[in-house]
Amino acid sequence: MSDPNDDLDSLDAPPNPALFASGAPRGARPRRVHDEPPGLSMTSLMDMMTIMLVYLLVSISSDPFSIKETTVLRLSRAASAYPAVYTVPLQANKREITVDGRRALTVRCTYNGRSCADDDYGRPEATFSIDPAYKEGGRADSLLLLPLQKALQDAVQAMNAQNAALPDEIRRRYEANRGAATIIADKDLPYRLIAELVYTAGAAGLADIRFAVAYAGGAPR
Repeated sequence: MSDPNDDLDSLDAPPNPALFASGAPRGARPRRVHDEPPGLSMTSLMDMMTIMLVYLLVSISSDPFSIKETTVLRLSRAASAYPAVYTVPLQANKREITVDGRRALTVRCTYNGRSCADDDYGRPEATFSIDPAYKEGGRADSLLLLPLQKALQDAVQAMNAQNAALPDEIRRRYEANRGAATIIADKDLPYRLIAELVYTAGAAGLADIRFAVAYAGGAPR
């Protein structure tokens, strides 16, 4: 037989709140409650994307070009400073020509009748030119560099697609530079090669040609 005092002790014990948390009847086993983390709402996600977009746009506006001078790329110096704008970047150093950081074609370097070694690129006697195989019709006298023209056209299309996805107010700021290119060229490249760059950029639909220079001091304008 059970002790009557045991029954009295069970009556005096406080009730288990888990038994009544969800309306469970007496005697039912308590259910375990799992705490699930709240999901990410669409509003929060849109706020995050907006912040990221503004950060990227500010970064582009403050420094459109990331230029690091090396032994094969030395910019010309200027006493006046003008802010850079967001355009198609065309870089020409003593080894290669790139568009928006991607190689379009190589630059031919010769020294004493042979191809340049690594130590020859900085010699005053070294000469730089473009292989006629890259030119229209394979002619040495042609100014049109076919691989560069294709790379510039692709860059213009990519810029137009990128601008189309921007908000209207920001898009209008960049559409003013749709037909602009900035040539970032080594100061020792010959005039003939620079002329080929300018001509090819114009053939690719870029009529506004600008040159990047390094600010050498003086009163900024």
